[in-house]
Amino acid sequence: MATNDERRAIEHVIETAYIKGIHGNQDETTVKSGFHPDFAMLVLRDNAIEKVTVDDWLTRLEGMKAENPALWTAETRHTFELVDVTAYSAVAKLEVFKGDTYFSTDYMLLYRFENGWQIVSKIYST
Repeated sequence: MATNDERRAIEHVIETAYIKGIHGNQDETTVKSGFHPDFAMLVLRDNAIEKVTVDDWLTRLEGMKAENPALWTAETRHTFELVDVTAYSAVAKLEVFKGDTYFSTDYMLLYRFENGWQIVSKIYST
């Protein structure tokens, strides 16, 4: 079970790097503040797994924003459904909405490094 301080630290990393960075301004510095350099998002496509780096993800976001600008300008809301910590590892489950539209359920994996918690992997469902 996560202490309140650990839970808050994990939520802060996700809210800054993922919600504000990925879903908000796509600022590379903001995003990379919470994602480990070896991060990989695992994407299930056609019964195969594709590994996506943070840099690849930021590039993909440009296309996603161009395809659906209304969705990407809508306010992003989220709720944490779970934050579970064991020693230096954690998982967080969150629901993400763009305006009133459900966007995804995300499962973030994090490790606590000397400089704090960082997101090391993500899977999701839309």
